[in-house]
Amino acid sequence: MPASSASSGSGTIASYAKKINPTKRPDVEIHLDDHHDGKTYTTFDALSGNASITAPHDAQFDEIQITLEGVTRTYVDNITQSSATSRTTAIHRFLKLIMPIREAAYPQPRIAEAGKTYIFPFNFVIPEQLLPTSCSHTCDADHVHMAHLQLPPSMGDREASILDDLSPEMSKVQYSINAKVIKHAEFSRKPISLVEGSKKLQIIPMVAEAPPMSISANEKNDYLLSKTKSLRKGIFSGKLGKITVSADQTGAIVLPSPGSSLVATTMATVKLQFEPHDFSSQPPRLGGLVTKIKVSSFYATKPAKSFPSRSSMGVSIEPARQFYQTSVPLSSRCVEQVSWVKHLPQPDLSRRASTVSSSSSNYSDNSQMSLKAKEKIYYTAEILVPVSLPSSKIWVPSFHSCIASRSYSLDLALTIHTPGAGVPSSSVKLSLPLQIASQGSRTALVVLTAVEAAAELANVNEYLRPRVIEIPREDLVENSVLRSSFTVPRPELPPSYEHTEQASRQVDPSRC
Repeated sequence: MPASSASSGSGTIASYAKKINPTKRPDVEIHLDDHHDGKTYTTFDALSGNASITAPHDAQFDEIQITLEGVTRTYVDNITQSSATSRTTAIHRFLKLIMPIREAAYPQPRIAEAGKTYIFPFNFVIPEQLLPTSCSHTCDADHVHMAHLQLPPSMGDREASILDDLSPEMSKVQYSINAKVIKHAEFSRKPISLVEGSKKLQIIPMVAEAPPMSISANEKNDYLLSKTKSLRKGIFSGKLGKITVSADQTGAIVLPSPGSSLVATTMATVKLQFEPHDFSSQPPRLGGLVTKIKVSSFYATKPAKSFPSRSSMGVSIEPARQFYQTSVPLSSRCVEQVSWVKHLPQPDLSRRASTVSSSSSNYSDNSQMSLKAKEKIYYTAEILVPVSLPSSKIWVPSFHSCIASRSYSLDLALTIHTPGAGVPSSSVKLSLPLQIASQGSRTALVVLTAVEAAAELANVNEYLRPRVIEIPREDLVENSVLRSSFTVPRPELPPSYEHTEQASRQVDPSRC
């Protein structure tokens, strides 16, 4: 008997699904106000619209659920000893906002009439950060947990983005507004989705600029901020000298607000120092400077306890963690006309030691100052390198989430020519950490709907409503008597020091 009841219940659910959607085509459409293909949303943007549901046949349902959801999907291919591949998939639903629907908006009884369209409005606001429950696993540090609570940007969703965002197929971050028609099972009361519709969104949240990156010992192989190279005059000639190429970390590239015409750019400064082998050696001739941006996408099927890096993944090999890397060329320029500045040997005047007594009779200027001079001359030069992101790609801000991350580095390659014939040109390469931030639209005001404005006004009126609205009792009327100021005891004044005599002491005139 229970088995037959269960089968009849499942058959009833199936019949409802066939009645609502007999052709297996979605009858749920989501309309978003002021939306167009390729539009990008950011933090604090309002998502207003409605979900329209049309049933071709009469069918009963229990509720309508409209949600704003964010999901991260990753997978890793595992290769076994038998050369067979298996796939491990991970899904992290980090955001789910549910739009409450008033009881008066539902038809009574809850039966969808054939051919009638039901419209349910919704209004969401993209939050600034996630709830702490979205990252419930353990982390090695608090800043890792805080990074996992920030909204990740849309990545790898080919339906929402028109251009390439340089993300692999193995890692996706998707946002969507979903509408479902739900019917509860007859016995288990389990919610079953009969018909559902979805609309994908492209969201680039606001990301603040972070301080310069602290490069740990495990990340020294990923970045290189300075390099020294020895140069020769020719194949059979002597040494020309050595050149040091260095650069500091650049400021973050801040993506402008959606719809802005500003260009995301930053500036890198390459510093050169040439130390000649002898006084007759001149600085080498510079060639070209090539810049490119390296994109690293990390993905895993289990939560990350720390920020991933290429070096750390090489030390501890875990099949559940992988990364994908690609590069985008930025510019190639000739820097042959860069001028060198010659620095002659200069004396270095240092202070005398603090142990020398000022009362010593042997004190002299020679003992106070020690003369130190550099033995060699050297040359310096600087190259300013503007860095702009190509508009042919969609650039995702740097982020770290539980199972997906994105980081960038700026690669610089400088060509150096030596004066000798037959000596090939040398190349010095640097790799700098680079952050891509997002400006967002923090100053944008969220326009309230008429219902929300009425609710806000009602809350204000409730706050300003007088709390005492009854007439006081007769025994409390005209009985408030203030005591005279003469009856109030005055506090004692502090003691006076006018007549206090200070003891005089003799002072030795010789010590004045």
